[in-house]
Amino acid sequence: MTQTTAIASRANRLNPSTWLVWTVCAASAALVMRNPWYLLALGAVALLVGWRWTGEAPGRGTVYLVLSIVVSSTLINLLFSRAGQTVLLEWPILSGFPRAIRWIGGPYTLEAMLFGLSAGVQVATLLLVMGVFTRLLTAADLLRRTPRGLYPIGVASTLALSFAPHARRAFFDLREAREIRGQSGFHWREAPRLLTPLVVVALERAVAQAEALAARGWASEAPIGNHRWEGALAWMAIGASVLLCAASPERVLLALALLIVAATVHWLALRRRDSSTRYRSEPWRTRDTFVALLAMTSAIGLTVLATKDLGSLAYYPYPLAYLPAIEPAPMLAVICLGAPAVIPSAGLGAGSAEAPSAALRS
Repeated sequence: MTQTTAIASRANRLNPSTWLVWTVCAASAALVMRNPWYLLALGAVALLVGWRWTGEAPGRGTVYLVLSIVVSSTLINLLFSRAGQTVLLEWPILSGFPRAIRWIGGPYTLEAMLFGLSAGVQVATLLLVMGVFTRLLTAADLLRRTPRGLYPIGVASTLALSFAPHARRAFFDLREAREIRGQSGFHWREAPRLLTPLVVVALERAVAQAEALAARGWASEAPIGNHRWEGALAWMAIGASVLLCAASPERVLLALALLIVAATVHWLALRRRDSSTRYRSEPWRTRDTFVALLAMTSAIGLTVLATKDLGSLAYYPYPLAYLPAIEPAPMLAVICLGAPAVIPSAGLGAGSAEAPSAALRS
């Protein structure tokens, strides 16, 4: 890839901070809702957004992953949860057999199957949202937005996230080396001999990446003195807000306010002593503001609906199965999260104005 192409590609994409806001809002929506209709719509939105910004249609791997999660969740809940009034199948209890076999007997209900199905759809939707996050943001994008006091944690997280891609690349290299030697395919008996070089090569590449980060000044400073107490108090307040939200869902607005205050104070404390320069910061455009505002509006709207009245957001098929309702307000909030899929890309004209200054900074 040439320098001009790289600059154009950076100019055409959304700001990484916009994707962080969108991911947080979409993941919050997936956690708040349990209605399978809204979750299916959110999953379709995530697939469409990923397809729009990566140019790659969802492959068979994505379909297999979603189906495996949904089917496994449905089967597990159907087998181990016997609650409900609509009996689909009832096996006789085998009293003369061991306890490990007797659990098979009993009723299998439609309510248990529907509850497992909705849980699987929720987990699959959350994974689709996080798939967009992992495909559109790189480790460098996250490190650039890490406060200076959290550099060691950011570097360690980056190395942990990059180990799997390094291992995958090392596997392809080993397979290519075997093909050059005339050895095609792998056998399970050769796994011990391949595991050692695979891990060694992946670790060597991770260590090289860590050395490169250290050479560029990452993780060079950590909080000292009173700054440690500031960070500890801020993280305690953040943890208290999360626990308050989990223990008392009706006080989610108070927990959200506490979280915002703690995060803001911590960010200001870190920013006050952060004098490092930024390398080629990404521009924030009007479309970034549009996407971020729509995503936050959607998340706030769903949170208010969840605190006031769950209504059609929740789905609990016990004790008698029923079809969940569809209301316009939650569906409109989900559709707002699809804003990245419909906004136009920045043309070459927008990128050409930034190209000379970006080329000089490189």
